[in-house]
Amino acid sequence: MTDWKGKEQLHKLVAEYLEGGIDTPLFCSNFEQAFNFDVDRSALTPMERAIFQRLFDQVVYFSPFPEERASVPNYRSEAQIREAARTALTESEQLAL
Repeated sequence: MTDWKGKEQLHKLVAEYLEGGIDTPLFCSNFEQAFNFDVDRSALTPMERAIFQRLFDQVVYFSPFPEERASVPNYRSEAQIREAARTALTESEQLAL
């Protein structure tokens, strides 16, 4: 993983994923690792924490297997992860305005 620090790491992961630089399984794995262990959440604003928590709550349920998603309603597809990442990007960009 690239040597990004703090919230920049979360922003860069989302941007790289949406730009096609990494695939969904790698994005989910890297985002989960970063949000859980690499980023000091106290350095995030309350709004940023909420945005990235919502995205985290999606990526931890990613499954590339349609049969799993059919039997476990919480599991998320690639399209759902991409939409959650787009939403997080849009919301975080609005904070910057």
